[in-house]
Amino acid sequence: MATNVKPNELNYDHYETKKYDDDIVRSIPGHEELHRHIDQIIQRDYISRGKVKVLELGVGTGLTAERILGQMPNAEYTAVDFSEQMLAGARRRLSQYNVTFVNGDYSQIDLPNDNDLVVSIVGIHHQKTNKDKKSLFQKIYHSIAEDGSFIFGDLVTYKDRTEAALNEARHYHHLVEHAENEESLREWAHHHKFLNKLAPLENQVKWLREVGFKKVKLVYQKFNTALIYATK
Repeated sequence: MATNVKPNELNYDHYETKKYDDDIVRSIPGHEELHRHIDQIIQRDYISRGKVKVLELGVGTGLTAERILGQMPNAEYTAVDFSEQMLAGARRRLSQYNVTFVNGDYSQIDLPNDNDLVVSIVGIHHQKTNKDKKSLFQKIYHSIAEDGSFIFGDLVTYKDRTEAALNEARHYHHLVEHAENEESLREWAHHHKFLNKLAPLENQVKWLREVGFKKVKLVYQKFNTALIYATK
């Protein structure tokens, strides 16, 4: 498995937390709606379990983690990111919670086992090839407890070329409409066009089933953004 970028190649690595947070919310279509669906999953399936072991792959500055921990403050939470700049922001944001921070590339390091929940939001598309993505899904599956689940939100494309082109156009329109300024648009448009390695949504649903997940549900979709909930 291999990640196709290094931290210093990504525009967020040199940003202060507040700037990154504002940019990511502006740049990912459906960012807030996707997170509302995550909130609902946590409320429905996890709050009643008591202490929950959670692993987040690509924690960034902790935006998603803060929402999850706000609902489950006693969770045993492990947060992985390959950018020390991002982890610095996450450490500040999540300082009141029981979080273990790991600076590393989750495609390369060993993952903790017996997680009740694994979360990855807008990061796995940086795996270099489709084979790498599927291998990472297998690695994630093996890190999850028998009754556990995987919340997977990411940027995707589609097998149908017309559908793929249409959603790509909508994604870029979103970037143009929501960018804070020309510099931000330049960075995020470059990122999406040259750094993102999108795999078809249909293929990723299939791979998740093939590695062993019994239920794979598409929970939310907008343009190139999708949220999948996979359970063992």
